[in-house]
Amino acid sequence: MFSVKEALLVAVGELKGSSKIPQKEARILLAHYLKKDQIWLITNEDRELVDEGYFELIRRRKEFEPVEYITNSVVFYSEEFFVDSRVLIPRPETELLVDVSLSTCKGIKNPKIVEIGCGSGVVSIMLAKLLPTAKITALDISKDTLEVSKINAKKHGVEGRIEFILSDLLNSVENSSFDLLVSNPPYIKNSEVLEPNLSYEPDLALFGGKSGDEILKRIIDEFKSRDIKFLACEMGYNQREKILSYLENAEFYKDLAGFDRGFLARK
Repeated sequence: MFSVKEALLVAVGELKGSSKIPQKEARILLAHYLKKDQIWLITNEDRELVDEGYFELIRRRKEFEPVEYITNSVVFYSEEFFVDSRVLIPRPETELLVDVSLSTCKGIKNPKIVEIGCGSGVVSIMLAKLLPTAKITALDISKDTLEVSKINAKKHGVEGRIEFILSDLLNSVENSSFDLLVSNPPYIKNSEVLEPNLSYEPDLALFGGKSGDEILKRIIDEFKSRDIKFLACEMGYNQREKILSYLENAEFYKDLAGFDRGFLARK
């Protein structure tokens, strides 16, 4: 039998080989297991755990399963979203894509927005919450992924404002006129060896083809061939030159680490 304090000490030792932040993750997983907050852990460190089921969560994390999948929760744009292994875990860098989309739609009355590859739905949902007059269409090639998006749309009260469609790019969309096309597509080379954590995330959301930019280029082709005013897209840090050779008028933005992370194009 362990106290809260003792359990955390053991867990931190177990996680040191698989986590860069073992103390933080040990506490997150214990709070999740006990359905308590971090303050409760601090003020109840001498309380005994009823059972040792907590260490099953630690075992899963020790085997590199992401904390977000274990807890079914991720914070994006200061909001909490549901995630599981059907979808890519949203990264902080993608918040910049939301920022770019918001600034692009500023001044557009009732903007029409379409997202290719909505994943967990975080981008479309945040745009729906922050642009109350926007009409948003969210697309994904995976039925399982769309189910997660719909869970999150309902969780955030915007399920009636986003149309979710099963589609390969824009193939299943009747309307071809939008103010903004936004996407965080897969852009990793098929041959790239990934860190263990990423092995739990869906390949469909990670790998973009032999060169990594094939799906990016298909999205650009959709933008060029349809009545779409703006394209906001995330990309790999080393894909700037390839994008420029394919889309001359792209304006690039950097992530917090100073790497090229995405671009905005306009007709």
